[in-house]
Amino acid sequence: MSPPAAEIFVSYRRLDSAIFSQWLANQLRTAYGPNCVFIDTESIREAEVWASKIRGALEAARVVIAVIGKRWLSIKDEFERRRIDDPNDWVRRELEVGFELGKTVVPVLIEDAQIPVRAALPPSVARLVDLQARVITAENIAADISAFVSDIGERLGKTPPTVPVSYPFPLLRVKALDAENLSRLALRLPDWRVATRMGDDGKQRTELVRSYEFESFEDAIHFMNTAIRFIARIDHHPDWTNIWRTVIVRLTTWDIGHQPSMLDVDLAAYLDELYGGNYVRRLSKGELDATAGMS
Repeated sequence: MSPPAAEIFVSYRRLDSAIFSQWLANQLRTAYGPNCVFIDTESIREAEVWASKIRGALEAARVVIAVIGKRWLSIKDEFERRRIDDPNDWVRRELEVGFELGKTVVPVLIEDAQIPVRAALPPSVARLVDLQARVITAENIAADISAFVSDIGERLGKTPPTVPVSYPFPLLRVKALDAENLSRLALRLPDWRVATRMGDDGKQRTELVRSYEFESFEDAIHFMNTAIRFIARIDHHPDWTNIWRTVIVRLTTWDIGHQPSMLDVDLAAYLDELYGGNYVRRLSKGELDATAGMS
């Protein structure tokens, strides 16, 4: 028996948002099953006819997600023409067919991208500007994606599964930071902020939040792998997410009701030291080298 047709179609430009789009597709699959999403780099087999496969996937889908990054509109072909102006551009065609078939089209804006103005779009896809877009921010990516995945599920009549988390048995007696100590964090940890959000258990969490930017995806993964040794030694674990060159870290202490403690402050200070000592200087050196090469 063949698997059911995918109800979610992800449209994106590979040079604009390939890594994010693949990650989003994986989040949707985790929530609603491995066959719920069609995304071209994974869903089209080599021997299949691409044009008919795309059309068929759009006909079967109920929701079309249009991922829009900063370069979505401006990417050009080898003749310096905007791809969106080409009637055969596949991103344009995906939206045209989605509108033609009456599908629910949901624009998703990443990396501070904005919905294009109507005059910048071909008339056939200009209705994109009238749609309510979802904004995914780097600082709140975990919460933004969780809310977006839940919203897509509601549109499809689905409920994301609740995944139980096995927390370690508490070995230390720790106290939550009081308001005075939380206010002092800006002096010791100026790049971190205190944020609150609802957890999967429906309870409010208070967290220390920071994002780290790297020169490459490999540097971001190296940073996480290096930090793991210290994290394992102190047995206090972050909630962190990697999206391409960005690592977003959330720190809280679960066994005191998801409140920040000195364990989180110490881990935040270690991560800042690791980042500043091994990645910022290297990035600065790379920028200096690039500048020197231009002179």
